[in-house]
Amino acid sequence: MDSMLYFFAILNIFAAVGGMFIPNDVDKADDDEYEDSKLNTRRYEGFEAEDIPEYEYSQVPYNFGYDIGDNFGNTQFREENKDEDGVVRGSYGYRDPSGMYRHVSYVADAGGFHAVLRTNEPGIDNRNSADVAVVAQTPLYGYPIRRQERRSSLIEEKV
Repeated sequence: MDSMLYFFAILNIFAAVGGMFIPNDVDKADDDEYEDSKLNTRRYEGFEAEDIPEYEYSQVPYNFGYDIGDNFGNTQFREENKDEDGVVRGSYGYRDPSGMYRHVSYVADAGGFHAVLRTNEPGIDNRNSADVAVVAQTPLYGYPIRRQERRSSLIEEKV
């Protein structure tokens, strides 16, 4: 308790001493000096920006893609191309070993980005959002069994 009392006493001393070192002549500026300084101040009048040339870029067509798979039966792909008019068309997707897949086809042109999603993933309905058309299909093999469910069924069989 005494140490706390000493702490607050020292804190009050520092606060009182700190307030004494504020220079008092700051707020006594001469009004004439202030008015003179306003006269000598440069004013910003603005400027005209130089014209920046606009460049016309020609559309450079391209085409790329890949199709890969792993040792577990998962496959992924993507392909995309752009024509001389700047229209981009492409698709990407995957398929897992249980037969679940997602395939997205898209077009990006002057009218915006438009996609069509084809999938058999559980929980996806045929509800379109924005510029995406969703085509949901029923899963091929039903819902995949989770590992935890498989383990618990194996444990029950052993008991």
